[in-house]
Amino acid sequence: MSSRAHTGQGAGGHRPHPWAAACGAVILAWGALGPSPSALAAATASLPAWYVATQPSGVFSLAPAVACVSGGSDCVAIGAGTACAKMVGTICVAQRSFNVAEYSRDKGLSWQVARVPVAADGQFIGLAAVSCAPTGRSRTDCAAWAMLTPGIGASPSEQVAYFSDNGGASWSVASPPAPVGQASWQAPVVSCYEVDLGVDCVGAPDSVGTLYSTNGGASWSASSSVPSRSFGPLAAQDLSCVVSRGHMDCVGVGYVFDAATSTPADTAWYSTDGGAKWAPGVLPQRVGELNTVSCFASRGQVSCAALGTETTGSITANVAVYSQDAGKSWSNSVFPAHVALPSPWGSVSCAAAGARTECAASGSTLLFSADGGAYWVTTSDPNGAWGDLDCLASVPGPSCYVVGARAAYSGDGGATWSASKAARGFDVQDSSLRDNIACVSAGDCTVAGTTELFSNNPQA
Repeated sequence: MSSRAHTGQGAGGHRPHPWAAACGAVILAWGALGPSPSALAAATASLPAWYVATQPSGVFSLAPAVACVSGGSDCVAIGAGTACAKMVGTICVAQRSFNVAEYSRDKGLSWQVARVPVAADGQFIGLAAVSCAPTGRSRTDCAAWAMLTPGIGASPSEQVAYFSDNGGASWSVASPPAPVGQASWQAPVVSCYEVDLGVDCVGAPDSVGTLYSTNGGASWSASSSVPSRSFGPLAAQDLSCVVSRGHMDCVGVGYVFDAATSTPADTAWYSTDGGAKWAPGVLPQRVGELNTVSCFASRGQVSCAALGTETTGSITANVAVYSQDAGKSWSNSVFPAHVALPSPWGSVSCAAAGARTECAASGSTLLFSADGGAYWVTTSDPNGAWGDLDCLASVPGPSCYVVGARAAYSGDGGATWSASKAARGFDVQDSSLRDNIACVSAGDCTVAGTTELFSNNPQA
């Protein structure tokens, strides 16, 4: 995870990515007559690709969520899995299903299995959100919220919270303040960071209200909020948190339905204490649905970009706003007209680019902002990739990945994209969901595929 939706990254701690020189060669090779064939071929061959990570044999894992510790080596994945229960010769004639987690100690290159406790009458994890952070006690805490279903592929019924205090090697059922139901149109989100040698987490598992934890997700409390007549009760479709000046700033975006017009009206909330208490932000106008947000801390300033959609009749247009004060106040973005993000989904990720913040977004097309979300332009990918994306600070510019049915890579913060080669079977469970990709650094990322975990490290 990164400074994309609901997980922030600091500007430091990232080594220069190994494809920087290759991308520079592609750009410099272009001239009035086009690129040098030899330079283009060499640079393309050096672009990042996706390889099948080493996983335990005999386990077929449907891991819809993956998280990694920035600058560390720990990664986790959580979901449902199946294994063969009965073999006839070389053919499996009966399978058994179970909830499963996997963990990696080598930046996602190889994985081991960790069983997840049975919860809620033996139901299975359908979708999940997971986040990890290091503690000051040389360990990694992870928190996850999972949508449960009575059977793999069935509709969600309720949610359960899990936590791990050993980097995903073992998991326990956490303690929310009350049972959490599930709105079928919203997937859970969770974000964790190290604060004062511990791990604070904030989550939005349901369509109304948020929860926070000060012990790495082991127990949760209901957040409070400053009353807002126009925003209604506290709610968030997406969260993004960063640690700045010793405390955890969080922003939540979403929408409520206007009582008079029955149309969606944007909402934006901010917290300066890790999600314990929230206050409404100031929006310039309130039309449409804000669906996704990314915040980034640089030089003591927290900047955020949020995107969504507005539908009038049969016409779908964009809603986009940005903030330079950690979500307290927002301004309208200049945005390409009638370029729809998939509602209620979409993905945006921001990263430092020297003294400025660059952002990339994925919806029905790829988008780029060189100024933290104030002004957006459309970009293109020859592979037609869209889905979850992650941008990380690197040299000479932010490294961005977008993963879905296809994959693409950008070495300049999302301004230009190149198709990424991928191993056979590369795909994610649902391109419209988040937590499909997580990175330790620009050169060590993991994708939770439909049947495999993938790494962009050639050693995989």
